Amino acid sequence: MRRFRHRILTFSLFLGLFLFTGEDTDLLAKTKKQKTKKEGGTEYVFGWTQVASGFKEITDIQFHPSMPDEMVVLEKKGKILLWNFTNKQSKLIADFTGSVETRSEEGLLGLAFHPKFSENKLFYINAVSKEAGKDQTFILEFRWADSNVIRWQDRKRILLRVDQPYSNHNAGQLSFGPDGKLYIGFGDGGAGGDPYKHGQNTSTYLGTLIRITPNLDTNAPPYKIPEDNPFKNTPGFLPEIWAYGLRNPWKFSFDTKTGDLYLADVGQDDWEEVDLVLKGKNYGWNIKEGAHCFLPKENCEKPGLTDPILEYNHDLGRSITGGYVYRGKNLSKYYGWYIFADFVSGKLLGFPTEAEGKRKLTVLGDTHFLISTFGQDSTGELYFGDFSSGNIFQIGKKN
Repeated sequence: MRRFRHRILTFSLFLGLFLFTGEDTDLLAKTKKQKTKKEGGTEYVFGWTQVASGFKEITDIQFHPSMPDEMVVLEKKGKILLWNFTNKQSKLIADFTGSVETRSEEGLLGLAFHPKFSENKLFYINAVSKEAGKDQTFILEFRWADSNVIRWQDRKRILLRVDQPYSNHNAGQLSFGPDGKLYIGFGDGGAGGDPYKHGQNTSTYLGTLIRITPNLDTNAPPYKIPEDNPFKNTPGFLPEIWAYGLRNPWKFSFDTKTGDLYLADVGQDDWEEVDLVLKGKNYGWNIKEGAHCFLPKENCEKPGLTDPILEYNHDLGRSITGGYVYRGKNLSKYYGWYIFADFVSGKLLGFPTEAEGKRKLTVLGDTHFLISTFGQDSTGELYFGDFSSGNIFQIGKKN
């Protein structure tokens, strides 16, 4: 019951119903620098500068592959906007309002540009919509248009649709890896505790990370199964599955230097986790929450489960937001660190990915924002979006 009450609160936060009560919200529209502060002996070292504003309920930040001065911002209710850093204005690129379901954690959740975008102008979205009375995750292919606003019916085709039994744990990230394949994350389908046991059910997409190759031939099936997918010819497994045993992966990313895939999986009762995703691995949900027994509460160890590379408990935060391995220049001391956040506590967190032995988690800043997503530009610098205010900030050094 405690976790259920907390999830209701988290959903309300995600829907923007609880704002910064008692705070001077005018401060959210100004540049904000992190003050020097110590908590538990750790000095906060990150600052942040507002670089964009005017958005509503930000769910994803991407950068235009052909125009480095253009940032693409997704809003939960269905809009895609293009922010220009030079004139500090946004342009509406797509509007799916009314076609996207927005209950709880549903909405327009993710966008990925095709690796050959400069040639084919294709991009893909992950969104929840309703058809035939069912909420479904849709993976859709569109062609970018600069002259007119793209609508839901303008989709080039549907790559995939997956029924969602509940309105939470929709995940929503999709991204092309360095191998040119499209990776898509799915949550376990929602409610609490994974009542349908999707996490360990390899005959459903729910609770998995899948890997496909979009088929550019419109007369062919919408995608192909890569030959080296781990379960392509394995009975009892969907051939698209790359990894499974996930609860609600809220953002994953590839290290631009090493190609390693880091995934943030939102916890249930006590633990938030970061997984280093490897081919064919089972990350344990709902047998385990993080590295700890969940069902059953004791003696849950079984062969083949992979623990997270890092976890934190709910004394620190209650809903992880995945970020990126930092490969920029402005924060040279943190080159090679995985930088992420907690949506509820607003803390910026990180750990060195190249450290030997146990990875040490560091609290790098305390924003008091609802950090719903990160973005990484072509130079490796990092940005985050505040779900409540609709502002976007660039991470930098503390003054």
